[in-house]
Amino acid sequence: MRCRRPGAARSCAACCATSRPARRRWAGRKEALRPREAGHVRVYWCGVTVYSRTHVGHARAFVSADVLVRYLLARGLRVTFVRNFTDIDDKMIRRAADEGITVAALAEREIAAFHADVRRVGCLPPTHEPRATEHIVLMLDLSRTLVAQGVAYPTPDGSVYFRVRRFAGYGKLSHRRLEDMEVGEEIDPAKEDPHDFALWKGAKPGEPTWESPWGPGRPGWHLECSAMSAHYLGQPFDVHGGGSDLVFPHHENEIAQSEAVASVPLADLWVHNGMITFGSDKMSKSLGNVLSIADATDRVPGEALRLLFYGTHYRAPLDFGPGRLEEAARSLERLYEALARADDLAGRSLAPIPPAGALTGPLSPFLEEFAATMDDDLNAAKALGLVFDRLRELNRTCDAADRSAALAARDDLTRAGAVLGLFAEAPAAFLDAARSRGQRRAGLTTAEIEAAIAARNDARHRKDFRAADTIRERLREQGILLEDAPTGTVWRAG
Repeated sequence: MRCRRPGAARSCAACCATSRPARRRWAGRKEALRPREAGHVRVYWCGVTVYSRTHVGHARAFVSADVLVRYLLARGLRVTFVRNFTDIDDKMIRRAADEGITVAALAEREIAAFHADVRRVGCLPPTHEPRATEHIVLMLDLSRTLVAQGVAYPTPDGSVYFRVRRFAGYGKLSHRRLEDMEVGEEIDPAKEDPHDFALWKGAKPGEPTWESPWGPGRPGWHLECSAMSAHYLGQPFDVHGGGSDLVFPHHENEIAQSEAVASVPLADLWVHNGMITFGSDKMSKSLGNVLSIADATDRVPGEALRLLFYGTHYRAPLDFGPGRLEEAARSLERLYEALARADDLAGRSLAPIPPAGALTGPLSPFLEEFAATMDDDLNAAKALGLVFDRLRELNRTCDAADRSAALAARDDLTRAGAVLGLFAEAPAAFLDAARSRGQRRAGLTTAEIEAAIAARNDARHRKDFRAADTIRERLREQGILLEDAPTGTVWRAG
């Protein structure tokens, strides 16, 4: 995946496992990613603020992280993966007040919903999943140190601000100059400089608070991630990630406060996935143009969302245009249909495998090329093209009833699927579920579909091709697609 080192940039891949180069895009050369501890990669990914349901924009970020972790595991590395929850924030306070519940109750509800959502898209659980409110002591310790160093200062209302101009490297991640940065419309008059940002926010009526040396208050957003990443991963660690909308100010501020206190880099590499857009607008809760993960995965399997994401390089914007989700679902069904054919030829269903070690040991030519593609900036878009090429080979071997070649292709796809988070279900069960979804959308029973197919077959037998085409088209309009195979006509949801 594409990563940035403050002041430069390089791409991140599992080349640390294989010594393959990752593309250093901004510097114009390739450079290997090497973990600070041999065989162990430490990753921190900024999680969600739990004030409402997660949407497919969040899903893209977490699938991007998941693919990174899966690939590192597949290459035989140990991974410590931390993904946090921000469970105290202005938005949470407003939402809880609107609903007449406590912030803590809101957090519990939305964290439970989040866990259900990430399971829907097949994300592996993180090693650690810290909540901000459970680490207040760490945040106070960090704030005290920064104040003692003169890099931060308290204000009369009990807040603490970071002196941005005291950190010489401010702007090195986002490549912004301080003098070019805009400041918000509402500026605390107690700030020494409009660019200074809050480490600790003094108490306001009706808000949750914790005691501090400066009076009751609550932590600032940026402080949370600095404290929790250092606690679970140390400093510096290997990879820090999140959406590209976090580069500034969140990640820039994390760097400033963490590196000011420790005098070493916060993280070696930075990973940022692109945003999902509807036309020219970013998908955003504030804009009201969101599709929740729950709603999306009610329409299609969670793996279809992953397939849609992989069609565009993870760091590029992805336009969520009409029909793209359903198109991805149809592509996913084609993959599962090929796997089902291989299982039929083998006389048994091959179980999915976990990602750990999936790309170690002797590899087939396909898996060698797949691994090399993923090594180069985690290029899942190109890797997916290889998967579909192998799919076509699998179908040809099934047509020829070449059991050995079909099983070899099936094994290749199973291993690639472990890296991409695909093929977690038994093909027969997946296809049955897909048909059931299609029937519900079409409002047809299996008996009605089979009767229509029988009527079409009768029309074809009578050479009444106009009637046969009419039946096929009517079913297509209802979301049922017919495919004529040597063994007979089969149907699937369209």
